[in-house]
Formats: sequence, structure tokens, C-alpha cells
Amino acid sequence: MGSPTIRTLFIGGGTPSAVRLNMLEIFLHKLMDIIGKSPLESTIELNPESVTVKLLKILFNNGINRKSVGFQSLHDNILKTLGRNTNVKINLEALNIIQKYWRGSFSVDLINTVPGQTVNSAVDDINKIQNFDPDHISLYNLTFEPSTKLFSLLKSGKINRLNESIDLDMQTKSIDLLQLLGYERYEVSNFAKKGKQSLHNINYWEMGSYLGIGPSAASTLLSEKGPVRIEYKRSISNYVSDSTFNDRINFEYLDSDTFLLEHLMMGLRLKEGINIIKINNIFNMNIINFLKPLSTKWKDILIIDKESIYLSKNGLSFLNQFLIDIATLIDHAKTNLTNKEINWPILTAHF
Repeated sequence: MGSPTIRTLFIGGGTPSAVRLNMLEIFLHKLMDIIGKSPLESTIELNPESVTVKLLKILFNNGINRKSVGFQSLHDNILKTLGRNTNVKINLEALNIIQKYWRGSFSVDLINTVPGQTVNSAVDDINKIQNFDPDHISLYNLTFEPSTKLFSLLKSGKINRLNESIDLDMQTKSIDLLQLLGYERYEVSNFAKKGKQSLHNINYWEMGSYLGIGPSAASTLLSEKGPVRIEYKRSISNYVSDSTFNDRINFEYLDSDTFLLEHLMMGLRLKEGINIIKINNIFNMNIINFLKPLSTKWKDILIIDKESIYLSKNGLSFLNQFLIDIATLIDHAKTNLTNKEINWPILTAHF
């Protein structure tokens, strides 16, 4: 692969700021030495309870120019339900420190549709957060993942999902408010001021190559046999052991069916959708003809113009249901797609 050009860096998938500050500073300094030229965008994930003036200075002085902070809510009852190790007072203190001392870009994570949450409290979160002028807001709907405390509470009846009408009303009013405040919805769950979209995440959604490092980290790269997915095993002890590289990873070559589904799953998350010429060239296919069986059922949601395939504004709320139909369509068409040559247009490493 030679020496890749690293456009973006993302440090997260956990709580990097939980590391002692002196260790974090050494790590960042050595990392930037290895990378060489600073990436266009270098993001780190933080929890609000870890935000201090000293931390922000260490980050900025060591090449980090963007941070993403998981505030989730500015209501104590919601934070308690989510099991967060913070409260409204801590969150507001962190926001004040960031507003006063941070010199880079600033993204906020909020969560909607939490049991006990109201439409008014969701809207209130956005109104309060925007007073601190973040340039990017990620607004996620709560999902109940198996083997989590929230999932157990749901199964035991101690908490309940919001009913469908409240859920929809909360999403609609939250999205409308964000856009009214100048945050463009450029992806299903992501809103940004002009020019402040997450370059790193856009690379994921556009199916660019990426290199993941660390336990559980995944990569998608080009090989002589086509796209390959590499995943480090979850075990930290295995990762730091003297075992061979092959003993620390799982990898698979992605067939054209899987890769097409991933392109559609990721690309249709974006407001701009999927470039027709690009996907036709990658898969040696006519994507418009391929999707025709779905055009009647989804005629008010699926938009096809001269250059792109995308979902309507309201259609983005039905993305998951639409993708189920796409997966079924691809499954039925396997004899037409499997073993076709994939012309993934990333011939040089570019992250």
C-alpha cells in the first residue's frame, strides 16, 4: 500500500479521555509523529465529565482540531435512565469550558426517544445546546441493544418504549428545529453548519477505504482479490500479546452482493444519496434497472434523478424498512451479481 495519505483521524469507540492526561499527551505526540503531516480533520471522543481546561489544551497542542462530546441530554432524568456518569450541572460546566477555551471544531451527541422523555424536553435540549454554538450535532434515536442494562429494563417492564406517535412527533420537531437553527441535515442522524460536516464519517458513508487500529477495530481495504474486511479481535490481552498478526485478526473478502448492500445501506443515509455513475462503474450494473422492482412500493420515498439515488426528506425516516426490501432484492438477484468483478475506485491508499 505504500505510504497512505491520511486525510482524517478519529480516536474513539470508547472513552479516550479516561486515560491519564500525561499518557494521553504522550500518545498523541507519538501518533502525530508517525502520521507526519496533520490530517485535515482529527477528532477525539470525550465524555462531559472528563472535560477540563488542561485536557483541551493538550488536545489542541497535539494536533486534535475537532472533538465530539457525548452530552446525550441536559435533563437529569434522561441521563439517569441512560446510565450516564454525569448530570446537568456537569454537562453545563463542560459546555462553558468548551465555549471559553476550545479553539477547534465542536460536535455534540444528543439522544432522542428515551423512555420518560417528552417532546418538550427533547426540543429544550436542542435549544439549550445551540446557545453554546456547536458546529455539528448528532441526534440519535435510542436503540435497545441486547445484553445491555437498558434492554434488560425494557424486557422486565421497568421502562417502556415511547409510543409511536410521540416518537414521530419528537423526531419531526427536533429535526425541524435543528434546520431552523442553521444545522443542515446531511445524513440521517447528523446535522452541521455550512462546511462543518464530519469528513471522517462521510468517508464511511461513501464507502471509502479506512484503517482501524485497536481491539475490535475494523478496516475496509483494497486487495488484489477485491475489498477485504479486517477486524481485530475484542481481547485486549490478545492485542498486546506477542501473537502473530493473523492470530489477532479476523478477515474476509467481500463478495459483490455484500459490498453492494453495504454501498446502499451507507450511501442512502446521506441526503445526497448515491452517485449513479459511481455505483454502476463499481459493480458493472445498471442500478436504476436493478431497483425498479421497488419503485412502485416506494414511489413517494425513493428519488432517482440524472445523477443520484436518494431518499426524500420524509423518506429518511423509513430508511431501515427500505433497506430490508433492498436486502431481499439483492438476495433474490444473487445469481446475477455474485462473482462479478468489483471495480472499487480506490487504487491508492487514501484515508
